[in-house]
Amino acid sequence: MKIKASKGVVSILWIFLIIGVAMMGAGVGVAIYFGVDNSNYVKVSATITDIDAYTDSDGDRHYEVTVNYVYNGEQYTDIPTNFWETGMYVGEVIDIYCHKDNPTQMRHGSIMIILPCILFGMGLLFTLFSAFPMYKSIKKTRIAKNVLKNGDVVHCRIKAVVPDMSYRVNGRIVNNMIECEPFDNNVVVTYTSEPFNQKYPVEIGSTIDVYRNREDASQYYVDLNSIQPPDPLAEYYFQQDNLLEEGENKIDNSI
Repeated sequence: MKIKASKGVVSILWIFLIIGVAMMGAGVGVAIYFGVDNSNYVKVSATITDIDAYTDSDGDRHYEVTVNYVYNGEQYTDIPTNFWETGMYVGEVIDIYCHKDNPTQMRHGSIMIILPCILFGMGLLFTLFSAFPMYKSIKKTRIAKNVLKNGDVVHCRIKAVVPDMSYRVNGRIVNNMIECEPFDNNVVVTYTSEPFNQKYPVEIGSTIDVYRNREDASQYYVDLNSIQPPDPLAEYYFQQDNLLEEGENKIDNSI
Protein backbone atom coordinates (compact mmCIF):
# COMPACT_ATOMS: atom_id res chain seq x y z
CA MET A 1 0.00 0.00 0.00
CA LYS A 2 1.27 3.44 -0.94
CA ILE A 3 0.28 6.27 1.38
CA LYS A 4 1.15 9.89 0.76
CA ALA A 5 2.06 11.84 3.89
CA SER A 6 -0.07 14.93 4.44
CA LYS A 7 1.53 18.36 4.28
CA GLY A 8 -1.19 19.58 6.64
CA VAL A 9 0.06 22.40 8.83
CA VAL A 10 3.24 22.85 6.76
CA SER A 11 1.35 24.42 3.82
CA ILE A 12 -0.38 26.83 6.20
CA LEU A 13 2.93 27.69 7.84
CA TRP A 14 4.39 28.58 4.44
CA ILE A 15 1.49 31.00 3.91
CA PHE A 16 2.08 32.58 7.34
CA LEU A 17 5.81 32.86 6.60
CA ILE A 18 5.21 34.54 3.23
CA ILE A 19 2.69 36.97 4.76
CA GLY A 20 5.07 37.72 7.63
CA VAL A 21 8.04 38.46 5.39
CA ALA A 22 5.83 40.56 3.08
CA MET A 23 4.51 42.62 6.01
CA MET A 24 8.02 43.16 7.37
CA GLY A 25 9.13 44.28 3.92
CA ALA A 26 6.13 46.62 3.71
CA GLY A 27 7.00 48.10 7.11
CA VAL A 28 10.56 48.80 5.99
CA GLY A 29 9.30 50.19 2.66
CA VAL A 30 6.82 52.54 4.35
CA ALA A 31 9.51 53.73 6.77
CA ILE A 32 11.87 54.46 3.86
CA TYR A 33 9.08 56.22 1.96
CA PHE A 34 8.23 58.43 4.94
CA GLY A 35 11.93 59.09 5.48
CA VAL A 36 12.49 60.21 1.87
CA ASP A 37 9.18 62.05 1.53
CA ASN A 38 9.61 63.73 4.91
CA SER A 39 11.80 66.41 3.28
CA ASN A 40 8.64 67.72 1.56
CA TYR A 41 6.89 68.37 4.88
CA VAL A 42 7.40 71.07 7.48
CA LYS A 43 6.58 70.78 11.17
CA VAL A 44 3.93 73.30 12.28
CA SER A 45 2.07 73.88 15.56
CA ALA A 46 -1.71 73.72 15.09
CA THR A 47 -4.68 74.33 17.38
CA ILE A 48 -7.66 71.96 17.32
CA THR A 49 -10.80 73.95 16.57
CA ASP A 50 -13.40 71.19 16.36
CA ILE A 51 -13.84 67.43 16.79
CA ASP A 52 -16.92 66.13 14.98
CA ALA A 53 -18.03 62.59 15.93
CA TYR A 54 -20.33 60.60 13.66
CA THR A 55 -21.39 56.99 13.01
CA ASP A 56 -21.32 55.44 9.53
CA SER A 57 -23.84 53.02 8.00
CA ASP A 58 -21.95 50.04 9.49
CA GLY A 59 -22.24 51.47 12.99
CA ASP A 60 -18.54 52.37 13.21
CA ARG A 61 -17.61 55.50 15.14
CA HIS A 62 -15.48 58.14 13.34
CA TYR A 63 -13.99 61.50 14.31
CA GLU A 64 -13.20 64.47 12.08
CA VAL A 65 -10.67 66.88 13.56
CA THR A 66 -10.09 70.39 12.20
CA VAL A 67 -7.26 72.74 13.08
CA ASN A 68 -5.99 76.29 12.65
CA TYR A 69 -2.33 77.04 11.92
CA VAL A 70 -0.02 79.55 10.32
CA TYR A 71 2.47 78.61 7.59
CA ASN A 72 4.73 81.08 5.76
CA GLY A 73 2.80 83.94 7.31
CA GLU A 74 -0.52 82.72 5.93
CA GLN A 75 -3.41 81.69 8.21
CA TYR A 76 -5.15 78.37 7.53
CA THR A 77 -8.50 77.93 9.27
CA ASP A 78 -10.60 74.82 10.03
CA ILE A 79 -8.46 72.49 7.93
CA PRO A 80 -9.37 68.78 8.33
CA THR A 81 -6.47 66.66 9.59
CA ASN A 82 -7.79 63.26 8.45
CA PHE A 83 -6.48 61.71 11.67
CA TRP A 84 -7.62 61.41 15.27
CA GLU A 85 -6.08 60.10 18.48
CA THR A 86 -7.65 59.20 21.80
CA GLY A 87 -7.41 62.12 24.23
CA MET A 88 -7.57 64.91 21.65
CA TYR A 89 -9.65 67.91 22.71
CA VAL A 90 -10.72 71.29 21.31
CA GLY A 91 -8.10 73.94 22.04
CA GLU A 92 -5.21 71.46 22.24
CA VAL A 93 -2.03 72.46 20.42
CA ILE A 94 -0.57 69.60 18.37
CA ASP A 95 2.31 69.20 15.96
CA ILE A 96 1.41 68.54 12.34
CA TYR A 97 3.49 68.21 9.20
CA CYS A 98 2.16 70.20 6.24
CA HIS A 99 3.36 69.89 2.66
CA LYS A 100 5.63 72.70 1.47
CA ASP A 101 3.81 73.09 -1.86
CA ASN A 102 0.32 72.26 -0.58
CA PRO A 103 0.02 73.45 3.04
CA THR A 104 -3.50 72.00 3.47
CA GLN A 105 -2.08 68.49 2.92
CA MET A 106 -0.80 67.30 6.26
CA ARG A 107 0.41 64.38 8.34
CA HIS A 108 0.56 63.67 12.03
CA GLY A 109 4.05 62.92 13.33
CA SER A 110 3.06 59.70 15.09
CA ILE A 111 1.69 58.16 11.87
CA MET A 112 5.16 58.15 10.34
CA ILE A 113 6.37 56.09 13.29
CA ILE A 114 3.35 53.98 14.22
CA LEU A 115 2.41 52.66 10.75
CA PRO A 116 5.84 51.19 9.87
CA CYS A 117 6.16 49.75 13.39
CA ILE A 118 2.74 48.09 13.19
CA LEU A 119 3.47 46.56 9.80
CA PHE A 120 6.94 45.35 10.78
CA GLY A 121 5.78 44.12 14.21
CA MET A 122 2.84 42.13 12.79
CA GLY A 123 5.11 40.69 10.11
CA LEU A 124 7.65 39.68 12.74
CA LEU A 125 4.93 37.87 14.74
CA PHE A 126 3.75 35.98 11.66
CA THR A 127 7.33 35.06 10.78
CA LEU A 128 8.27 33.88 14.28
CA PHE A 129 5.00 31.93 14.57
CA SER A 130 5.83 29.96 11.44
CA ALA A 131 9.65 29.89 11.46
CA PHE A 132 10.22 27.45 14.34
CA PRO A 133 7.67 24.82 13.19
CA MET A 134 9.03 25.21 9.65
CA TYR A 135 12.54 24.59 10.95
CA LYS A 136 11.35 21.44 12.75
CA SER A 137 9.64 20.24 9.56
CA ILE A 138 12.76 20.82 7.46
CA LYS A 139 14.85 19.05 10.10
CA LYS A 140 12.49 16.04 10.01
CA THR A 141 12.79 15.91 6.23
CA ARG A 142 16.59 15.90 6.43
CA ILE A 143 16.53 13.15 9.06
CA ALA A 144 14.19 11.08 6.88
CA LYS A 145 16.48 11.40 3.86
CA ASN A 146 19.52 10.49 5.94
CA VAL A 147 18.05 7.38 7.61
CA LEU A 148 16.52 6.18 4.34
CA LYS A 149 19.98 6.29 2.83
CA ASN A 150 22.19 5.22 5.73
CA GLY A 151 19.95 3.88 8.51
CA ASP A 152 19.00 0.40 9.69
CA VAL A 153 15.66 -1.13 8.74
CA VAL A 154 13.43 -2.26 11.62
CA HIS A 155 10.46 -4.45 10.71
CA CYS A 156 7.47 -3.43 12.78
CA ARG A 157 3.86 -4.29 13.48
CA ILE A 158 1.18 -1.58 13.38
CA LYS A 159 -0.46 -1.58 16.80
CA ALA A 160 -2.66 1.53 16.52
CA VAL A 161 -3.96 4.18 14.14
CA VAL A 162 -4.51 7.45 16.04
CA PRO A 163 -6.00 10.80 14.93
CA ASP A 164 -3.66 13.73 14.33
CA MET A 165 -5.01 16.26 16.84
CA SER A 166 -2.69 19.05 15.67
CA TYR A 167 -4.45 19.71 12.38
CA ARG A 168 -8.14 20.26 11.59
CA VAL A 169 -10.15 21.39 8.58
CA ASN A 170 -13.35 23.27 9.44
CA GLY A 171 -13.03 21.87 12.97
CA ARG A 172 -12.82 18.28 11.72
CA ILE A 173 -9.83 15.97 12.18
CA VAL A 174 -8.73 14.78 8.74
CA ASN A 175 -5.41 13.01 9.33
CA ASN A 176 -4.28 9.87 11.13
CA MET A 177 -0.89 8.67 12.36
CA ILE A 178 0.43 5.15 12.72
CA GLU A 179 1.91 3.80 15.93
CA CYS A 180 4.03 0.70 15.44
CA GLU A 181 6.46 -1.49 17.41
CA PRO A 182 9.24 -3.87 16.41
CA PHE A 183 8.48 -7.59 16.07
CA ASP A 184 11.56 -8.15 18.22
CA ASN A 185 10.15 -8.35 21.76
CA ASN A 186 13.56 -7.46 23.16
CA VAL A 187 13.18 -3.96 21.77
CA VAL A 188 10.55 -1.94 23.65
CA VAL A 189 9.84 1.19 21.62
CA THR A 190 6.94 2.80 19.78
CA TYR A 191 7.45 4.62 16.49
CA THR A 192 4.98 7.23 15.22
CA SER A 193 4.53 8.05 11.54
CA GLU A 194 3.96 11.36 9.83
CA PRO A 195 0.26 12.35 9.49
CA PHE A 196 -1.65 11.00 6.48
CA ASN A 197 -5.19 11.47 5.20
CA GLN A 198 -7.91 9.38 6.83
CA LYS A 199 -9.03 8.19 3.40
CA TYR A 200 -6.23 5.62 3.52
CA PRO A 201 -7.43 2.47 5.37
CA VAL A 202 -4.79 0.81 7.57
CA GLU A 203 -5.30 -2.52 9.32
CA ILE A 204 -4.00 -3.17 12.80
CA GLY A 205 -1.39 -5.91 12.64
CA SER A 206 -0.06 -4.84 9.23
CA THR A 207 3.70 -4.79 8.83
CA ILE A 208 5.65 -1.61 8.18
CA ASP A 209 9.33 -0.69 7.90
CA VAL A 210 11.03 1.91 10.06
CA TYR A 211 14.43 3.34 9.15
CA ARG A 212 16.51 4.25 12.18
CA ASN A 213 19.80 6.08 12.74
CA ARG A 214 22.39 3.59 13.99
CA GLU A 215 23.90 6.09 16.42
CA ASP A 216 20.76 7.93 17.52
CA ALA A 217 17.61 5.82 17.83
CA SER A 218 15.48 8.94 18.29
CA GLN A 219 16.09 9.76 14.63
CA TYR A 220 13.84 7.54 12.55
CA TYR A 221 11.44 7.51 9.63
CA VAL A 222 8.29 5.40 9.36
CA ASP A 223 7.96 4.39 5.69
CA LEU A 224 4.24 4.69 4.91
CA ASN A 225 4.81 3.11 1.50
CA SER A 226 6.11 -0.14 3.02
CA ILE A 227 2.82 -1.24 4.62
CA GLN A 228 1.87 -4.87 3.97
CA PRO A 229 -1.43 -6.53 5.02
CA PRO A 230 -1.38 -8.57 8.24
CA ASP A 231 0.12 -12.06 8.07
CA PRO A 232 -2.21 -14.24 10.20
CA LEU A 233 0.61 -16.61 11.11
CA ALA A 234 3.02 -13.84 12.06
CA GLU A 235 0.26 -12.12 14.03
CA TYR A 236 -0.46 -15.38 15.88
CA TYR A 237 3.17 -15.86 16.89
CA PHE A 238 3.42 -12.21 17.87
CA GLN A 239 0.43 -12.56 20.20
CA GLN A 240 1.81 -15.80 21.62
CA ASP A 241 5.15 -14.13 22.36
CA ASN A 242 3.33 -11.30 24.14
CA LEU A 243 1.30 -13.77 26.23
CA LEU A 244 4.45 -15.70 27.09
CA GLU A 245 6.24 -12.51 28.10
CA GLU A 246 3.30 -11.42 30.27
CA GLY A 247 3.28 -14.83 31.95
CA GLU A 248 7.00 -14.61 32.69
CA ASN A 249 6.56 -11.13 34.15
CA LYS A 250 3.79 -12.39 36.45
CA ILE A 251 6.00 -15.26 37.63
CA ASP A 252 8.91 -12.86 38.28
CA ASN A 253 6.65 -10.53 40.24
CA SER A 254 5.28 -13.36 42.37
CA ILE A 255 8.71 -14.66 43.39
